[in-house]
Amino acid sequence: LILVAIDAVASAELDFKDKPQVVDPNTNANTSNLEAISIARYFLSNTVPDYFSNDNVAHDEDRLVKIGRSIVDLLTMGGNNDNVQDENGNIVSQGLRHILQLCEVLSRVSADPSNPLKVPKVQFGKTGLDMPMVTLGTMRFQQTWGQNIHDMRDINEKGQQNLMEILRHAILNLGINHIECARSYGSSELQMGEALQQLFQEGCVKREDLIIQTKVNAMKAKDFRETLDKSLSLLQVDYVDLFSIHGLIYNYDLVFNNPSGENLMDIVREYQEKGKIRHVGFSSHGQPGLILKCIETDQFDYANIHYHAFGSYTASGGGLYGGNEEVMRILKKKEMGIFIISPYDKGGRLYAPSKKLRSLTLPEMEPISFGSQWLFSHQDRDKGNVGVHTISVGAARPSDLDEPFVAAIMYSLNKTDIVEKVDIISKRLRDAEIEALGEDWVNSWWHGVPNCYTVDDAYQFGQMVWLYNVIKAWGMLDFARDRYEVFDGNLKKWNFQMPVHENIDKIRVAWGYMPGIAYEPNKDYTKYFKEVPDKNKERVLEAIEFVW
Repeated sequence: LILVAIDAVASAELDFKDKPQVVDPNTNANTSNLEAISIARYFLSNTVPDYFSNDNVAHDEDRLVKIGRSIVDLLTMGGNNDNVQDENGNIVSQGLRHILQLCEVLSRVSADPSNPLKVPKVQFGKTGLDMPMVTLGTMRFQQTWGQNIHDMRDINEKGQQNLMEILRHAILNLGINHIECARSYGSSELQMGEALQQLFQEGCVKREDLIIQTKVNAMKAKDFRETLDKSLSLLQVDYVDLFSIHGLIYNYDLVFNNPSGENLMDIVREYQEKGKIRHVGFSSHGQPGLILKCIETDQFDYANIHYHAFGSYTASGGGLYGGNEEVMRILKKKEMGIFIISPYDKGGRLYAPSKKLRSLTLPEMEPISFGSQWLFSHQDRDKGNVGVHTISVGAARPSDLDEPFVAAIMYSLNKTDIVEKVDIISKRLRDAEIEALGEDWVNSWWHGVPNCYTVDDAYQFGQMVWLYNVIKAWGMLDFARDRYEVFDGNLKKWNFQMPVHENIDKIRVAWGYMPGIAYEPNKDYTKYFKEVPDKNKERVLEAIEFVW
């Protein structure tokens, strides 16, 4: 396999040696991507020729770009020659075998409903819905994040065609029938509504075959009602199977104890009685304590939360265990549906992992597969048998669904083997973490470190320390840099002459998705760390300065 991969790269280099370099960031007609496509075609033609016989996948150049780049990266890890050392050779050859496995499974996908190769389904908690283990998230395939497009005449034809291809691939080929939207996802609902009508009219899928979810932020009752109506109108459906109050952190009183008008939950119940909403949940990027407060109302059927192999994103550094582990246990106790948000992006940028992280998950799995399997196998490894029902994939192109789909298939077919491999990788990651940070720190770094728990809290110090940890332990610098940029953005909008809660009010919606402002050098932050154990105080300050 290594020799075939080396030949593939050499062949592409020779083909493009004397050709002019083309730079085109908007299509695959640029030299870098064309070389990657050439590498992938050569490699797969000599290893998985059946792949090119399946019209459902064979013509997707985006997938070939990813495969070609992955081959080059693997060879770079091994020295890009046929005399690689045994250890690296094993990593490289196993990495190439993962590519083969991916393409072998994809070569068998089909829109035929009788094809058994579809995403497995599980019961989504107390809702009773048969939920696919992989969910199609719609936050990355809309034309714009803004709310300035109101008509399909303003939608780019190629963009809408891409959206249709994602839907067809997800629903028909892969069996992913849960589609997650939100009113705050720009033109997503408008485009989705048009696409769904086209699919219904073509007769390839029926409304009752789909689980459609949308989310609306907490706001004034009048605006909430109007926004909910708009979501249903744009989606062109009479009802949604799942409705979530979106980004629920500090708006608890608006939902349950509104002093100046209707409780938003009363409005939701009204829509349920009218048959416009089937099941009610919430999504949250808040601290574990805030999430638990919502769960304990017993008003929700499910929750969308962050809980990943490398942390709990905005909840990292919070709760009893430094993340959402406690939340997971209560969700199971309440028999609620457990929906994991953004396992590949906020879960560690696993689609573009650091070299160190990739070296730690291989040869057993690629990082993105490990991120999936860590969640799928959670129930098998957790002492409380807490399982995950579905994970969301924000697909920008059909091939973005490949790895989670194949991971779900492999878990269902080889559960014992997957659990064993996840355990091996988890130990290797833990050992690397302890080697880089020390065991005492790994077991206590979040103790007493404050995060944004109330409207008077401006700093996510716990999350900052977590970013320090993932950089030191697993080399996740690019991921940490992406996440920290939001703190920088919030700081630019901050007015220190105003109370914290007034600043939050100015950016409440964005703050609900990632609260906290950045560290500033030459400021004294020691007053915030009175509850931090003395043994950790100096290092906490060091960590916060490090990530800045």
